[in-house]
Amino acid sequence: MIKTIFILVVAIAIVAGRPESKILGGRNAALGEIPYQASLLYWGTDFHFASGVLLNSRWVLTTAKGLFGRAGNSVNIILGIIRRDVPFTHRQSMEIRIHPMFDFNTRQNDVAVVRSAAVIAFTSTISPMTMAPTFTGFGVVADVSGWGSTREDMANEAVILQRASVVTVSCPASDFITFNNNQHICAEAPTGSSGAICTIDVGGPLIADNMLIAISFFHDPRFCGRSPDGYIRISFYRSWIMGNIPLP
Repeated sequence: MIKTIFILVVAIAIVAGRPESKILGGRNAALGEIPYQASLLYWGTDFHFASGVLLNSRWVLTTAKGLFGRAGNSVNIILGIIRRDVPFTHRQSMEIRIHPMFDFNTRQNDVAVVRSAAVIAFTSTISPMTMAPTFTGFGVVADVSGWGSTREDMANEAVILQRASVVTVSCPASDFITFNNNQHICAEAPTGSSGAICTIDVGGPLIADNMLIAISFFHDPRFCGRSPDGYIRISFYRSWIMGNIPLP
């Protein structure tokens, strides 16, 4: 009887001590580790609807779907944070540029840039990321990050910014979206791991060789991590992006 109780206590302790799954297989990011990551909120709310990537002292790259039909000054740009439960500095947007060929229903050309009303000063926790000039290819290990759900069933959004390693792959056929081989690339967890994006991770960066190779835009709407996630290739849209992020 004593042995049975001891085994039960040990089992409970082991389960209780297991770390919570992060971004489906990720880990907490350290402050300043991902200084180009932006959290985008609708103005006047605390609702994080997407991530973004800081490209220069005025412009943030993200997906178009969450911005479609919204006024240019309707977004809060949050930079230099890893926690969403502490006070942070708001930067109001002044302009939104959505790709002219964006299709809300098919999600084709799901790219947009958001302009900050104020110049963004670079610090140890806020700095831009360089866009990759060419297509990276398949089989490349890359890092993805975001504040999205940390569970397969899309519950339990992350309070602390999460990051995970994934591997780029060709996009499979999907019942929910039509991937375009020119516009898109997919990524999945390495063998034996479980890294994947989830709800509200859209717009987040995919980084390889210290360059932005893609931004996240699609995951299986039923369960996160069950199939490769969809990303928008930076190389395909680089010319449009560069032409739409003028300074000052």
